[in-house]
Amino acid sequence: MNKRVLFLIKAIFVILVLILFAFAANWHFNKNVSYTNDLPDKKTLIVYYSHSNHTEEIANIIKQYLNCDIKKIKSEEYENINTIDLTNLVTEQIQKNYLPKTEKVDISGYNVIFIGSPVWKGDLSLPVKSFLINNDFKNKTIIPFYTFGGYVDKPKLDNEIKKISNNDNVLPSFLTVHYKFAFIEYRVTRWLNKIHLN
Repeated sequence: MNKRVLFLIKAIFVILVLILFAFAANWHFNKNVSYTNDLPDKKTLIVYYSHSNHTEEIANIIKQYLNCDIKKIKSEEYENINTIDLTNLVTEQIQKNYLPKTEKVDISGYNVIFIGSPVWKGDLSLPVKSFLINNDFKNKTIIPFYTFGGYVDKPKLDNEIKKISNNDNVLPSFLTVHYKFAFIEYRVTRWLNKIHLN
């Protein structure tokens, strides 16, 4: 490799590092979430299910910026079960159209509901489906977020939420891959800033 090419590669690397630094600094000093300005008369709740804590991490970032209430969906049958056994169990349950029992989450006093779910077999997790079926979402705004470990059809998940909740008032969702958690806080706050309530 000649010196000219080597110099060019080093120059490009330095430029990329400087851009990344500027990007990080800009976010650090300007990470206010304007979404909260739209909520003077709205009461917000984050409801999520998380088996491997990825969805929980997103839920906690949202809570940190919106300072709203948060509830975890709990289902005893998935507690203390490893990922391989969970995958086998879920595959069998999906084939049988089975839905697990979950602890009741009261959403009656809230106008805006963030709903977080891991993606299981390309679909919403079964505890989240149970939550959607067992609650009344009339006159509520739903804001979904998802975590997954492979390919997923996000519009399909959003439509599933609309269908199960019988509510078309579903705002743009957030999606992240488990192993791409770099800049996750930046990405979540950027998404929150793009959300505009109807």
